[in-house]
Amino acid sequence: MLLKLRERTLVLRLDKHLRTSATNSTSKNVITGNCSLTLNTVTNKNVQLVRQNMLDIVKNSNFTPEFLLDLIKKKGVKVVYLKGAYKFLALLSEEEGLITERRGFTAFVLNLLSGSGISFKSKPLFLLEEGNNDFYFLLFHFYKLHGYFQHLPGYDYKAQELFKLYSKNPEKCDLSQLGLEEITALKEAVARDNEASSFVIEVSKSKDGAKNALAKMKDGGATL
Repeated sequence: MLLKLRERTLVLRLDKHLRTSATNSTSKNVITGNCSLTLNTVTNKNVQLVRQNMLDIVKNSNFTPEFLLDLIKKKGVKVVYLKGAYKFLALLSEEEGLITERRGFTAFVLNLLSGSGISFKSKPLFLLEEGNNDFYFLLFHFYKLHGYFQHLPGYDYKAQELFKLYSKNPEKCDLSQLGLEEITALKEAVARDNEASSFVIEVSKSKDGAKNALAKMKDGGATL
């Protein structure tokens, strides 16, 4: 029985590494021999659509954080302010701002904080430090929220868990342990993070006094 269980584990592990295709909501990656093919036309169109929508939002915002907060709430996403949010979130291995779907103990705690009842699965929410109404910081996270609602790949639970795990110590990443589907999911999550960073940097160049705000973000987005 033990040998059969061991055999099954090895077969599943081998299957993960030998898989030659990976598909998400709008893209497909195929590897054949030394060649690879990525079919992501729909993804690219949706990325451009999100960017254009966000440009329109910025034009109407008058660079006021209240405008973004109102849009966040209209999407049905809760905004929770917490004193000492950074220290508290560090205990959950989370960061201030948008927190997408979580599961397990982290989701349980987030649901209690947001008054969402008792569940081990949470919906996206904004958790912010008291008094944090920085426009550019909110814009970065709202951009990602908009992409989430547009069903861009990279915002699903698996992709975000991988991104959270590997972005903390990119120099120590061992991607050889990941299968094609996991690598593809991680790649999409990194792309979405970089798109949000690039957008906010672009917007900030049209407005004076943005340097301090941009310091709160990762320089240039994820480097994984």
